[in-house]
Amino acid sequence: MTIKGTERGTLLTDAAVNATVHINSPGQAAAIQCHSCCGNSSMSGDMYHAGYRTITNVDYSSVCISAMKERYSNCPGMTWHQMDVRQLSFPDASFDVILEKATLDAIMVEEKTPWEVSPQTASFIHQALTEISRCLKPGGRFVSVTFAQPFFRKRLYARTEYSWSISHHSYGEGFEYFMYVMTKGEELSPEDAALEKKLLEDTKSPPTGITTTHNEDKEDFLSNIDL
Repeated sequence: MTIKGTERGTLLTDAAVNATVHINSPGQAAAIQCHSCCGNSSMSGDMYHAGYRTITNVDYSSVCISAMKERYSNCPGMTWHQMDVRQLSFPDASFDVILEKATLDAIMVEEKTPWEVSPQTASFIHQALTEISRCLKPGGRFVSVTFAQPFFRKRLYARTEYSWSISHHSYGEGFEYFMYVMTKGEELSPEDAALEKKLLEDTKSPPTGITTTHNEDKEDFLSNIDL
């Protein structure tokens, strides 16, 4: 299934759907998908109509979840949950595939430069990725679709403690977007392991601990974006 879009958000939605088709065929009943920070995106509906009938959707906004649950009430097998991506209540190894589409982009929208992420944002992202890794089955994949180039985005993903490998692909003309696929249980490549070592040496210590409070303005933005 390949869909062509004209808007940036549409391109990302199409990319996410196509990425899912690329890594799993719709007929695989075991391919249980989780769409994290789903917002009011049509991506889950597009995946459902592409043949993926077991989809778990998560967003921090209860208002958004209620609206989306009503919108897709005619889609059995699609469930909706209000959760903080940093504190997912799913058991370990729950999903074959976890998808995010521009979630990290939204979290980082207030950063002044992609070259240096603030400690607060780095902590937020670290806990989110830790939870995503925890919820993946062995051999499962975390798929991230974004406009962020590898130089900036792989810096966030290259962590041995996440217990995954990283691959990436680029697509599109004019608006180029990137798909990152992290496979649980595989080791980082020598290149990515070297990147992690360099980043740790540069900071002289691992990222700061978990932040337990939210930035309300950031939450409002995340719950209202239409990607």
